[in-house]
Amino acid sequence: MKHEDPETPSSAGSPRRSRVELWAPFLVVAVVAAVVWASFWSDSAVDDVASDRSTASQATAADVADDTDDTDGSREDAGERTGSAGAEPENVEPEQLEESVRRFRAAQRRLAARVSRQVKEVQRRTTEPFEFQVASYNVLGDSHTGPGGNKPGFPDGGPRMDMSIAALRNNGIDVVGFQEFEQSQHGMFTSRAGEYSLYPGMSLGNKSVRFNIAWRSDVFQLVEAHTLSIPYAGGSRIAMPVVLLESISTGRRAWFANFHNPADTPNLGNNARWRAEAAAIEVAHLTQLHQTDGVPVIATGDYNEREEIFCRFTAGGVFTAAAGGSSAGGCAPPPSMQVDWIFGSTGVSFAGYSVTGTGQASDHSMVHATATLTGDDAATTGDPEGDLE
Repeated sequence: MKHEDPETPSSAGSPRRSRVELWAPFLVVAVVAAVVWASFWSDSAVDDVASDRSTASQATAADVADDTDDTDGSREDAGERTGSAGAEPENVEPEQLEESVRRFRAAQRRLAARVSRQVKEVQRRTTEPFEFQVASYNVLGDSHTGPGGNKPGFPDGGPRMDMSIAALRNNGIDVVGFQEFEQSQHGMFTSRAGEYSLYPGMSLGNKSVRFNIAWRSDVFQLVEAHTLSIPYAGGSRIAMPVVLLESISTGRRAWFANFHNPADTPNLGNNARWRAEAAAIEVAHLTQLHQTDGVPVIATGDYNEREEIFCRFTAGGVFTAAAGGSSAGGCAPPPSMQVDWIFGSTGVSFAGYSVTGTGQASDHSMVHATATLTGDDAATTGDPEGDLE
């Protein structure tokens, strides 16, 4: 569909066109003629005009529009003093031409200065460190505590969700990766914690809803989202979320991914093979995302591993764990480990890592930390590709 510029009246029943609109083509021609004629008077003047045009070419179309009055005034002066587009140059006084060119160049210099200030401000905001709270939290699926569930000593899903929301609010969590987040819990959360947005929500069905990422809508906005197909128990594939979020206050961006790798249980069997395959897919995909355009990456999840998953994520030197540990000279995990983890790529630093019990809200603690997007590897306006599976 062809869209009509709202500032350009249609041909039928249009309001009368303004003087600037009617004369703009002729004024542009007149200015060009004036600049050509100026070359006969001073080679240096022509050089100045070329230099100023090069500087002004950095201005955006929106900024040029802001200075329409200045530039149109200069063009009108030039048009009045040179006559129509076909006027002979002999009718132009050198002093008049120089004044018109001077005013035109001055307007362009003002535009260039304004754009330069705006660019510097954007660069400052999008490269300065940005700090927020991130968490990983297995909420214990509603089916585990309902009729016939395997956790009979826990309250049902409703009271547990209230406790979980309170834990998020009390710890100021801005972004959280949920696991075992079932459809009923999704409904409870969205109706009781409206300050958060979610992906994928229920858009991918009852399987993928269990791995939602939630973020505070007044802190981040969603830029892009896709999923990664991860082998779960027995190798069955489930789509798990990856989102690109942007800080509303600074424009800083980061990728967030959330995973749940299969456990070994009497019902599920031994899934070490699938955990290893899942981790390989996760690390490879997130490493590629980060290396494509330098945007930092944070991964949350219940990986159902301790030392093994730490070593898998940190082996390449791209990721570190919020819980600590080191990969320099070999794999040295932190002394105390959960099966729930937060990992960050280069460009992310962590502080204040905590394991917070949530009472009977879940059989898992909530792990969380202060994450900082540092000035390193800052990238804000890339166009990463993501395929929704």
